[in-house]
Amino acid sequence: MTSGESTGAREDWLARTAGTAVGTPLPGARELVSSSWWRARRTGLDPDRVAPPVVADPSDLRARREAHPLAAVLPTARRLLLAEPLGVPVLMAVSDADGTLLWVEGDAGLRRAADRMAFTEGARWSEDVAGTNAPGTALALGRPVRVSQGEHYATAVAGWSCSAAPVRHPLTGEVLGVLDLTGGDDLGRERALEFVQAAVGAVEAELRVVALRRRLAPGVAAPTPTTPRLSVLGPAPTLTAGGQTRPLSLRHSEVLLLLALAPASGLSAAQLAAELDERDLAPVSVRAEVHRLRAVLRDRTHGGLDLSPAPYRVVGELRCDALDVRTALRAGRVREAVADWSGDLLPGSDAPGVRDLREELLLELRSAVLEGDDDRALLEFSRTEAGRRDVVVARDLVARLGPGDPGRAEALARWERLRG
Repeated sequence: MTSGESTGAREDWLARTAGTAVGTPLPGARELVSSSWWRARRTGLDPDRVAPPVVADPSDLRARREAHPLAAVLPTARRLLLAEPLGVPVLMAVSDADGTLLWVEGDAGLRRAADRMAFTEGARWSEDVAGTNAPGTALALGRPVRVSQGEHYATAVAGWSCSAAPVRHPLTGEVLGVLDLTGGDDLGRERALEFVQAAVGAVEAELRVVALRRRLAPGVAAPTPTTPRLSVLGPAPTLTAGGQTRPLSLRHSEVLLLLALAPASGLSAAQLAAELDERDLAPVSVRAEVHRLRAVLRDRTHGGLDLSPAPYRVVGELRCDALDVRTALRAGRVREAVADWSGDLLPGSDAPGVRDLREELLLELRSAVLEGDDDRALLEFSRTEAGRRDVVVARDLVARLGPGDPGRAEALARWERLRG
């Protein structure tokens, strides 16, 4: 069915199935679509009022992403599906096994339009709440699915086409989630589904390599990732290692962050002293602090993370939330950067090197949301501590959110407060 042909058929079918005509086929529809529409009909969904719920706020979304097995293979999915292999603008969506969208990335114009119908990160698009759609129906059937325009149950989605396929754990067969390509009419064709299936094959192969490296038996859960993580966004710095998150002193957080940012050649004691204090901090004091931090790292990471002798460098793999934000920004993943932003970088620090990074990172994030065209990213940034007091952010948000947008009332209220 095309969008135009579907309107009359949709209204006629809805009228005829209002009673007890269970199983009445949807005129002109494939059996897959007709059956899916009946499942949606039985749940009581009104196609004109379908509203997929947003079930994950930014902090919950961040936690779900970090814990999800598909996070490890996301770069492969991006490489295969977001290089415009079809020659048309696309969105790539990745959901979990419940249909909650964990990542929605791709063409900025499509993302703005998708936001308006709640096809956004954190929203659940399982078939029971969103009706017939490729991600939700692929999960319901456990197999690849394409849904074109008027085949969607929800009226608001009738102009879109999408193709999706489940991703399974290569050893257990458990469905981990769905890969989806969404866009205009061109994506209703078979070749889009073929691209998705090929990407799923590549992702599952990579997952199998990861699982075999860990020597997992079928049915055994993956161990907790062991890469230490330094968290410096917000007032309470922590170091997570071996599945445990523990506080890290401000000075040790400053030193570890500055060394994580250092060039490959490392920093001398004098250079690190200048980054830590604009007064004359004695190199001997720096050496003592590094010695103490080295002992902390060895204890908490069981030798997995260390610091080299001068010139000082981080030895071992270390993740850092501030660096994750910067990486996402420089890759154009603005919404992801906003979701990962949990506060100013070490707000209690007066170290010159940290202060410069704090100002640069906030400026880079602010510029990205103001100069970009992702309205949802701007709205989420306006809810952060820095965004709530930013007059320019409030003004631009009011200008960009049109009447009927669920975030407009919030934006107007903030704009009036700041202007007053």
